[in-house]
Amino acid sequence: MRKAPHTMSDINSPRLIATAVAAAFGVIGAVGLFVYQKIREQQQTERVRRDLDKMGETMAELQAQLDLLRLQQNQRRNRERISRRKPNLKNSSTYSATDNDTDVDAFSTADTEFDDDEFFDFSDMESGDGDNERISGPTNELDRTLAETDKLIEASELRPGSECEEALSTLRNLLVKYPDNIEVIWRLARACHRCSTNATETSKKLALIVEGLKPCERFEEADSADFHKWYAILIGSHGMFLSTKEKIEGGYRFKKHLNKALEIRPEDPVLHHLSGRFKFEVAGLTWIERKVASTLFAEPPSATYEEAIVDFERAEELTIKPFKDNKLLLGKCYVAVGRYQDAIRWFEETSNIPTVSEEDRVSQNEADQLLSKYSKYRS
Repeated sequence: MRKAPHTMSDINSPRLIATAVAAAFGVIGAVGLFVYQKIREQQQTERVRRDLDKMGETMAELQAQLDLLRLQQNQRRNRERISRRKPNLKNSSTYSATDNDTDVDAFSTADTEFDDDEFFDFSDMESGDGDNERISGPTNELDRTLAETDKLIEASELRPGSECEEALSTLRNLLVKYPDNIEVIWRLARACHRCSTNATETSKKLALIVEGLKPCERFEEADSADFHKWYAILIGSHGMFLSTKEKIEGGYRFKKHLNKALEIRPEDPVLHHLSGRFKFEVAGLTWIERKVASTLFAEPPSATYEEAIVDFERAEELTIKPFKDNKLLLGKCYVAVGRYQDAIRWFEETSNIPTVSEEDRVSQNEADQLLSKYSKYRS
């Protein structure tokens, strides 16, 4: 992560200007992005839990209907057995037009969409091979499998291990079966990104990023916030392996898909955080970096720290669980605009959040250094 604000003295630093320009135009580090998804995934977990509860209620209703139909079937069969055993009692009052019989008939097929032939045999439904199962089964199976991969990715976030590779393997198989399913595609992109952050070999990192990008390229206009979010993240990660011009081009694509995701899901705190980070990096461009960008493109992106603050504060408003990096960057933005007391407050809030990961530790160390540097501005 680059410091802000930049000065002309940066020109003489060992850091390559091209690298700084690439970062400013959306080449956000894969490790940093790893932590930004925590908030949204917790929300997704809650949404999946609510969906499962609703599914359970629906299944209970279907079971009640099945029990009712089974009761009607048994009653009809009982009447038929009685009729076969007592054929001469047709005009008898014992079983011809009793109030009970009339009530049962009125409650059976008269009030359903089935005729006699349609609900006499329930063996198919009970064994899971009925029409409803054939229609909804594959979808339910896919949903369950996707939910399992979500859990694996969430687990890999807390303790990097085999869960990420397991999720990726499952999603690769699903992509073969459902090549046009956007829910499969964006999850594959996410898994490729996550696994790339765990990879130690540069070649493997690149291969995983490219693998995640390839299926996304066919769905540039997809109506899915998750798709555009993870496509943007992979585009940014890919920039680390590209030329300067390609990195800047990637920055435009990054912003394009980030904006699309925000249009679809404006209440996503992670998207506002990413937008704020993009503006933070662009606002920190030095004069020479802007000149390099302008020689490659007529209109390089422009942004201010004030605009970045708006995005970061919006992320703070929307998030369920605070995360350190958003607060840290808010503090750095306020330093950049000379509002040091506001910066101190955000650095202190950064420290108030428990450190639970390596990314948190890095953010905390930087917050501690900045608190020490600007401590004289404490009110």
